[in-house]
Amino acid sequence: MSRNITLDVLKLFLAFMVVGIHADFLDGVDPLAEYLTVQGVFRIAVPIFLIINGFYFYQFLVNGKTLSWMKRVIYLYCFWMLFYSYAWFSIPEFNFISIAKLFHTIIVGYWHLWYISGMIGAAILLALIEKLKVSVVTLSLLMLLTFMIGVAIQYAGNYHVFNGSILDKLFNLDWVHRSFLFFSFPFFCFGFLINRFNLHKKVSIGLTAVLSVLGLMALLSESYINYIEPAREGGFDNFLSLIIICPALFVLFMKINMQGYSKNISYYSTGIYVIHLFFLKIFSGHTDLSGTSLTFLVIGVSLIASFFLIKINKKLKFIL
Repeated sequence: MSRNITLDVLKLFLAFMVVGIHADFLDGVDPLAEYLTVQGVFRIAVPIFLIINGFYFYQFLVNGKTLSWMKRVIYLYCFWMLFYSYAWFSIPEFNFISIAKLFHTIIVGYWHLWYISGMIGAAILLALIEKLKVSVVTLSLLMLLTFMIGVAIQYAGNYHVFNGSILDKLFNLDWVHRSFLFFSFPFFCFGFLINRFNLHKKVSIGLTAVLSVLGLMALLSESYINYIEPAREGGFDNFLSLIIICPALFVLFMKINMQGYSKNISYYSTGIYVIHLFFLKIFSGHTDLSGTSLTFLVIGVSLIASFFLIKINKKLKFIL
């Protein structure tokens, strides 16, 4: 079956960006450049992944194959949680707090696997909403509301708006603003709506290109303001400008639409995403490499590993 290779290439570069985030790309080269990439441009990666998955989830939902989609993603999540269990499975003391922390990790996901668990939560919520047959206006407003709440929580936490209160501690927890409800659902839902109303076919390539450039400028500006603001602490996932640039870039690459038949590029992007942390931990722990050199090394080794993961996936079709 023919597929959009351009979108697969986009996914591959998004996976590279995720590696760059975790390896602190440009660390030691230039502080501003590092911040504008790691805490700026590279943050488009996960939202666009969510938009892509929400876009294709629409067909599964309307064709009554939601359960098969859910099984595939849950199997993927379970396999990689098991793979990384050596790093997160620990009960130092057999008490309520230790058990609760372990349970939290299982539900939310270890490190980068939060993206998969968040996508599962977003898909379940969207399927439930669709069963209620809510109006498109209501769904769109819910999407925007949850997105704006996530952004508000992120900024309130990083700028300590409620300094000294329990809200300040709560809002500084990644799993609150980056949850399935306030992060994954808005972008997943956006992709779903794009497919439902064929927005990728109705808007011109010129408009999507302009929106992509404006969105990039907005993201860089937002990132730069955070960089120079002394009251800011911590990194960012929930940028306000992501709601512009991410859908625009997705539609732009959909409209370029170079057709092909192989899924390998898509598999490589998934492979890099799931396996890169394994090599990142090894190289950062046993070498002096960091920043840019570490980023490129991990990408290279992850590409090689993904080649073998693709081979294995032909037998075990739940690992990619």
